[in-house]
Amino acid sequence: MRILHFSDTHLGFQAFDRVNAEGINAREQDVYDAFGRVVERILAEKPDVVIHSGDFFHRPSPSNRALTFGLEQLKRLCDARIPVVIIAGNHETPKTIYNSPILRALRNLDCVYPIFGETWEKFEFDGTVVHGVPHINDNRILYRELERLEPVAGKFNILMLHTSLGKKFLMEEYGEQVFPAEFEAKLADFQYIALGHWHNFQKIDLHPNAWYSGSTERLSDTEIGAEKGFLKLTFTKPDRFRKRDERNDTDLSVTFEAIPTRPWLSWEMNRCCELSVAEIEAALEKFISENDTRDAMVSLLFNDIRPEQTLELGNLRLRQLFPDAFQLIFKRKTWSDSAFVRGIEVGQFDSLDKIFADYLRSKYPDDEATAGKLVERAAGYFASETQG
Repeated sequence: MRILHFSDTHLGFQAFDRVNAEGINAREQDVYDAFGRVVERILAEKPDVVIHSGDFFHRPSPSNRALTFGLEQLKRLCDARIPVVIIAGNHETPKTIYNSPILRALRNLDCVYPIFGETWEKFEFDGTVVHGVPHINDNRILYRELERLEPVAGKFNILMLHTSLGKKFLMEEYGEQVFPAEFEAKLADFQYIALGHWHNFQKIDLHPNAWYSGSTERLSDTEIGAEKGFLKLTFTKPDRFRKRDERNDTDLSVTFEAIPTRPWLSWEMNRCCELSVAEIEAALEKFISENDTRDAMVSLLFNDIRPEQTLELGNLRLRQLFPDAFQLIFKRKTWSDSAFVRGIEVGQFDSLDKIFADYLRSKYPDDEATAGKLVERAAGYFASETQG
């Protein structure tokens, strides 16, 4: 039996003010491209079943484009007669009873088995039973369904969950949940736990066959360096599958396959306050020479940088250094004599005009007259901006 497990496709996700030639948000298109690559691999592999562990869509009410694209791609799998089981994640689950679950629309495809209601469901495919517990907002209902949850004797049982197995797998998102500890013992009765929500693929220590497949695209800088893709499961079908200590007779093999995605690079410099601007720029140029930044997202973190340095290393200057990057993400942790603070915070310094005045005087250390005129002119500018 061969199963393909993927998750967190987040169709409809958007970021940054960039559009492609068709007028589509470029990061939204990246998400579609990644999904399409997984579908191509599914069609090539022809697994017996495909399982998706939640957050198929990025929102409970996806755009027409996201909905149409998702339906078209699933139709390709239906045409190939490949069944797909999908559970709802926290992103696509409505927050109120007044919105209809978007996964209901997938019922119109004869090969797709969506699980989106506030209930545990299961489907059987040639001796393999796929169980799904979707994201459920009401903990009372969630606990009721977990109480009911049980594997089918003599079958290979897969349990699909969209949750955090332990607090370390939380994403700091609205509505996310930690799997209740009082039900963890039940996991041992399933031969494979197909997890969604955490965006990096990872095997879980809590259960010998529990895996996060991860998202199919990088959606935040916490995923820099993580490969994206899907998991392939293969196993033989003995006469019967047993529980707990006897479950390892299933001969289960799990492998990860990566797909191409847009690169996301990171650079960090500590104690910028002890360096000159020229030295910081030299470090940036070295990073550029050692990495292919073309069409890449690049995160730059300047630690302990002085306010006057941020003026010389402004966003315009940084974009000049990375002309071919897809997107630059700047973060500056500013240094002062009294504290380390994030950003230039009001109250940490006398005022922004004083910071700029100090900067101007530093540029003209031997010409107080010129510096004074520029400071006076700048003060007038700040005053007019404040009054306006």
